[in-house]
Amino acid sequence: MTDQLVSIILPAYRAAPTIVETIARIQHATIDIETEIIVVDDGSDDGTAHAARQADADHVVELKENRGKGAAVRAGVSIASGTYVLFTDVDLAYEPSQILKLIEALNAGADVVLGSRRHLASREVNSPGVAREWGSRVFNRLTRIVVPSPHLDTQCGLKGFTSEAAQTIFSEAKVDGFAFDVEVLFLARKLGCVITEIPVILDHVEQSTVKFIPQAIRMFWDVIRVRVWSNLGRYSDLPPRHG
Repeated sequence: MTDQLVSIILPAYRAAPTIVETIARIQHATIDIETEIIVVDDGSDDGTAHAARQADADHVVELKENRGKGAAVRAGVSIASGTYVLFTDVDLAYEPSQILKLIEALNAGADVVLGSRRHLASREVNSPGVAREWGSRVFNRLTRIVVPSPHLDTQCGLKGFTSEAAQTIFSEAKVDGFAFDVEVLFLARKLGCVITEIPVILDHVEQSTVKFIPQAIRMFWDVIRVRVWSNLGRYSDLPPRHG
């Protein structure tokens, strides 16, 4: 599929019970690809980093305090050496074989590849629950008002980038929490990146470390901050990569 090194980032918080299996499943799914698995322990207090090392992760980064998924992914990107840089959720809500779809799209010329739960070909193995489903849709609609975007799903936890796109985008990114995806896509569009959406198969899992309502409020506040930072010129005047 590719002769290039692929960096796979796993942002992890209190993932000690599952990280060993997660790494093993990713290694199995990508056995024909040269990969480096980067686990970023986001201030866990349960031995996540130790378990990741025991599972033979190629790199383990330990953040001293819990800062958020955006900060964890950003830390992973900063040490990634692959030609392609991907990230996925540590709970593997997206079966690891779907990583290959990201690589296919990058091989086809995309700079940024988004898994999209709203893609017509996507499907869900089980229901996320009414509150979470409608909360997700409302968040997306509000987000597209504040930070206009053609993408129907900004928050899918399966994304891939060329190394050049990843390093440029994440060097500018500032959002530490879950709304970092919105900022990343805003910066990708500002750069003129070729962005491709792919369908996903999502197996919902219980997100015990995420309190939905408080997180949703914080996420929307972070989206507003992205718009304000942009208006204030807090992002570099990035030259378009295309056109």
